[in-house]
Amino acid sequence: MKIRLKGNTIRFRLTRSEVERLSSGAALRDRIEFSPSRHLTWLLAPAPAITAIEADFVDATIAVRLPQSQVQNWAETQAVGLYGHPGELEVAVEKDFRCLTRSGLPEEADAFPNPHDAAKC
Repeated sequence: MKIRLKGNTIRFRLTRSEVERLSSGAALRDRIEFSPSRHLTWLLAPAPAITAIEADFVDATIAVRLPQSQVQNWAETQAVGLYGHPGELEVAVEKDFRCLTRSGLPEEADAFPNPHDAAKC
């Protein structure tokens, strides 16, 4: 799971296996450690009881909850992402596509085929 923060926007990019896990009901969690006692954690979790994306920041954790029905639909279609505006924040959760200019990188083995790659479309 990749995360990008810019201004009041947070964007997550997920591999195929991460999208599958999320759509099966599992939460995704990752973190970066600044020192043994200081870290930032981010969490994406499907939630059956909500109808819009929710986000919070508590105890150095960015927590984003996604409507489970939307996650399942997104995982089964060609849709690129899920988008929402919980409060002032803009949230994007998108499928991670293979890079067009640097093919064959090991970290892209689990990425989605790029829809702009004419050779694979």
